[in-house]
Amino acid sequence: MTSLAFSRSHRNLRTIVVSLLILAGLIAPAIADRVQVQEVRKRAPSGPVRHDTKFHKVPGSKLQIRAIEYDGSTNGKLKVEIKNTDKTAHAFSATGLYFVPDGDPDSAPQRLGAVGPMQLATSGAVKELNQLEVGAGATVEVALDVFCIDSHRASPSPINVFTVGAKRMPRELATTIEKSADIAVSKAREDGESAPRPAAKERIQSEVWKSRDAKWIELDGEGTQEAMK
Repeated sequence: MTSLAFSRSHRNLRTIVVSLLILAGLIAPAIADRVQVQEVRKRAPSGPVRHDTKFHKVPGSKLQIRAIEYDGSTNGKLKVEIKNTDKTAHAFSATGLYFVPDGDPDSAPQRLGAVGPMQLATSGAVKELNQLEVGAGATVEVALDVFCIDSHRASPSPINVFTVGAKRMPRELATTIEKSADIAVSKAREDGESAPRPAAKERIQSEVWKSRDAKWIELDGEGTQEAMK
């Protein structure tokens, strides 16, 4: 082989090696990213996540409450535990309660407001209650219908952890939301819906945002996301 042919062969070989190294450099990260995405998908919950959270005072009450499981997005059901550490029974009402997602309020998803009756599971049946008496020393688990109250924020998910607001919504706002929800449910019932409250949830959500945005009131969990409100 002549020196010229050897030089060309050497350059071709070097080009092939460099090309293979570049290709490997492009493929390896792509494979790593794909593996990482697959691992995240494996770890992602397929349903509601049970959170071991701390109890906090129910505003205006001697009871304590903690949010333990959220099943939903823009709206859904929030399971909570209500604890009575007192020596006498106390009544619990969810009207005006809202729940703040943990994390930086500047980037956190929407807060959740309780709307309508709570659901109590007893002997396999579900009972709807506007008020619940919690016995002395008892802890009761109930499900609340909750709706997002910050139309400008992203929707939460079951992985979010929520803490009850330190104060309830102002009475006027809470009353307006509840009345709008009752009207929406009545309309669904008139339309022949067998489950009027679930059927009315989109209309209820719309009314919640409308009532909230009509006269913005600062609540727990405000951030820069609310700077223009």
